[in-house]
Amino acid sequence: MTTGTTPAGSPPGVWSHPTLRVLLAAETTSMLGTQLSAVAMPWLVLQLTGSAGDMGLVMAAQLAAITVFGFFGAPWTGRIGPRRIMLIGDTVRGPLVALLPVLYYLHCLNTATFVVVMFAIGAFYAPYLASQQAILPSVVGEDERLLGRANAALQSATRLSVLLGPTISGLLISLFDAPTVLLVDAVSFAASALLLSQLLPHTPPPTPAPRRSPVAALRLLLSDRLLSNWSTGLALGEMAWQALFALLPVIAVTREGGSSVVAGGLLTAFGGGALTGTLLAGRLMRRVPPRTLALTGRVGLGVAFFALPLHLGLSGLVCLLVFAGLLNGVSNAPVATVRVLRIPLDRRPEALTVATALALLGGTTGWILSGTVVQTAGITPVFLGLAVVQALAAVLFVIGALGGPGTRGATASTSSPAHPTKDSP
Repeated sequence: MTTGTTPAGSPPGVWSHPTLRVLLAAETTSMLGTQLSAVAMPWLVLQLTGSAGDMGLVMAAQLAAITVFGFFGAPWTGRIGPRRIMLIGDTVRGPLVALLPVLYYLHCLNTATFVVVMFAIGAFYAPYLASQQAILPSVVGEDERLLGRANAALQSATRLSVLLGPTISGLLISLFDAPTVLLVDAVSFAASALLLSQLLPHTPPPTPAPRRSPVAALRLLLSDRLLSNWSTGLALGEMAWQALFALLPVIAVTREGGSSVVAGGLLTAFGGGALTGTLLAGRLMRRVPPRTLALTGRVGLGVAFFALPLHLGLSGLVCLLVFAGLLNGVSNAPVATVRVLRIPLDRRPEALTVATALALLGGTTGWILSGTVVQTAGITPVFLGLAVVQALAAVLFVIGALGGPGTRGATASTSSPAHPTKDSP
């Protein structure tokens, strides 16, 4: 394990770690494919059924699986180890994604089948994401600011994919079709699995740990004021984000003449802001405490979402998505860093898996409610509800930040007070 310091005692740059570079390459590859599917999957559902409610149900199935398997699969996540979890996740999800276009071309794809496949895909997401976070301290060490910059670098790769993927997806859908785009996503998972298997160093098997129930990981999160309030705030924030993302294709279909390019462009606007914010976070964390960045971003989001119901028009919505993405990017890496260091070292994989599941439980709710409520009430009332939810999340972040500055985990090398984490649309 690297210690996070050079022999002279000064922190190395995050780019000096070969393992981190491999993680960045694999994450960029798989996430680019995932962002292609972020437009192609709901677009295919709307193409098949013409129903926003069915679209919300299908996409919520994936998030529901993340919640279920994130909670009940938490114990074995810690026992299998981060490297194996990530390899299994990429290896299995690729064929599952490829199954959707195959069924479509065979005229066997319907809403029920789509729901089942999406649920299976989502089963691997929470352990994968938690393993990705848990492996970083073993790469760069426990120094809080260095770990924060490593988180920012990893999230920059993700944000770059969010920036490029939707626009590329929209263009590919217009040139070919949504099932073809899903095949590209399947190939990206295979490429990521190959990178991880060939270049990610083998780590010793995890030290056998006592079998703990998922409830034990949940109790760990709830026993700490910061973790409990932020976990709830992340769930509410995820609810607002996923509901908003679910509505973007609906806006493109109902207000912009059914243009897939517009749907991709709206997601790209968010991705551009988020990438810029993440890059800023990496630089700002050299001087600004991560806790300060986290609270600034989360409170700013609580205010910014109240612009959604104002009938902004397409250009105004694009500007708002850029600004909201910027605030999200600035706060995500700091939130992730504090949360990791707040959890005891031997409990991180399982606790992070449960935390991911809880956050995306909110996302599942957002997908379901957005698709059903918009059909009966319209888009504007839904936007107002999302603003209220995001504001409540900001309040919880402020309350949680009052829970004490110190890290709670086994982090002897931490050199500065703990700061907040991240939430993840």
